Amino acid sequence: MIATPAPISTSPLNDPLAVRARPADHPRTPGFVENVHESHFRIAAPWTRVWQWLETPETFSDGQVWPYRVDFLAPDPSSPAGFHEGGLNIHHGPFLSLPGRLDTIEESDDRAYRSLSYLYGSYVLSLRLIRPTRLEFWVEEEADARTLVRVRLSSDVHPVIETPWSRLQGVFWSRLGRWMAKALDTERIA
Repeated sequence: MIATPAPISTSPLNDPLAVRARPADHPRTPGFVENVHESHFRIAAPWTRVWQWLETPETFSDGQVWPYRVDFLAPDPSSPAGFHEGGLNIHHGPFLSLPGRLDTIEESDDRAYRSLSYLYGSYVLSLRLIRPTRLEFWVEEEADARTLVRVRLSSDVHPVIETPWSRLQGVFWSRLGRWMAKALDTERIA
């Protein structure tokens, strides 16, 4: 009998460079263009420690400047609110309403992945300008107890604000590496 090779995994956990299809329940906004911002950085800490920090709800809810807030709702009322597949969360405040559903959380021996699909009607500044569709995180072990962190934010944006939105994302996500390094009492490498 001839052995059949195992299928190659199409899991985003194993292919962080592949662009995933947009969430089925978030159709393209007419007149908008898709904007995909990607950032990456390295942290001098084991990947499991970095992943644990990213999977802790307080990482995102503590320290929010009033009146902004992040709330979590577990898919099962008997489990604690936090990061669970099917769980809901919302980041909200003036000019910001980002309700989302955690649709994928995967871990292996040396990496992890999480995808949050924003619900239709999510917006930054105005529904007429910026509508985020998905936020993804990849965490991958590297040599010497270093961790590579990748972040991808996909949004529908009005063409008039695409360039300013891209620049703002570059500034905002660059802060995540410094914030993470400080919280983990380590250093951001690159």
